[in-house]
Amino acid sequence: MNQGFPITISADDRFSSTLKPLLAQLEMWINFQALKADWYGNEEHILSFDFTLVRTLDDMAELLASKNWIVEPGYAYHYESSRLMTIAFIAVDDLLERGTGIEQAIKSRLVAVANAIGQQYGLIALS
Repeated sequence: MNQGFPITISADDRFSSTLKPLLAQLEMWINFQALKADWYGNEEHILSFDFTLVRTLDDMAELLASKNWIVEPGYAYHYESSRLMTIAFIAVDDLLERGTGIEQAIKSRLVAVANAIGQQYGLIALS
C-alpha cells in the first residue's frame, strides 16, 4: 500500500478542529480491526472507505437523493464497486443528545457500514 490508510475518517467543516484527535483514534482503530480480520491480505482487492461525521443525515439529503445511497438510522453510504470505494456519512447529533457512549456508538456505525460492504466479498466481519 503506497498511500495512507484504506479507511479514512473526517468530520464535516461544521465541527470543531478539536475533534481531530478523536478522528485519528477512530481511524487507527477501524484500520486495525480490518487488519486483524485480514481485509488487507490481497493487495489487488483492498476495500477503501471514506467516512465523514456529520451532524444529521438531513444535512446531506440532497446528495443522498442523487445517487444510489443506502440510508439507515444514523448512517448512509454509497459503494462504488468499480473502485472498491465506499463513501459514508455517520450522523452524530442523536448520539450527542444521549450524552454517553458516543465513541462506542460511532464505532458501531463505522463497523456496520464496513461489514455491509465486506460481507459482499466474504470478508470476516469486523467487531
